[in-house]
Amino acid sequence: MYKVFMGENPGDTTGDIFDRLGLDKASMMAFSDGIFAIAITLLVLELRIPDIPSHDIDTVFLPTLVDIFPKILGFILSFFIIANFWLSYRRMFSFIPTLDRVLVRLHIVFLFFIVLMPFPTYLLGIYGNHLSVVVFYALILTMSSLLLFFLWKYASKNHRLIEPDLSEHVIEYMSVRNLITPVTFLVSIPIALVNPLLAMVSWSSMLVTFPLVKTRYKKKFAGTQDT
Repeated sequence: MYKVFMGENPGDTTGDIFDRLGLDKASMMAFSDGIFAIAITLLVLELRIPDIPSHDIDTVFLPTLVDIFPKILGFILSFFIIANFWLSYRRMFSFIPTLDRVLVRLHIVFLFFIVLMPFPTYLLGIYGNHLSVVVFYALILTMSSLLLFFLWKYASKNHRLIEPDLSEHVIEYMSVRNLITPVTFLVSIPIALVNPLLAMVSWSSMLVTFPLVKTRYKKKFAGTQDT
């Protein structure tokens, strides 16, 4: 059993002194926010057009934008996926007041995949019609979102690190919500074997799935409050 060695007070001397990392929740969140911000910023660096002479800009600019449109789509897709990861991550840790070694390790691996996101985005923007690239992108997103799911499952199991009075319905909702992204991208892999473009289109199903799950659990929670 791992001892909780990191909380809001990094100067706490309880627990095993050899396991202390001198890290509190606020520091970890600030570090993570920086990682998310850098990853999102790096996405836009690939949106470049060739140098165009000033006298040709009016005639060449729009066709040039059309040429890099796949890169623009890849940027938009990854931007909102990373933003959704950040919102989910922030929401999740609002229920987690304390940390332990396992949670921090899972968290670091999750951030690794966030930092990696600009690379598959770059590949998708150039080779988005190729099976291997679509599958690679889907695998990276599956791994990233599964780690977010496992972070929550670890913290919430038997109320290990979450607030002790947190409703079971909220715990279940967070678990289901964190499964939507990995399931969507995992299911898209066999679809990509048939048609890579169709696999990418299937990712848009999350625009419907997230609101549906939220509405369902809102009604479920309201029903328990009325009884």
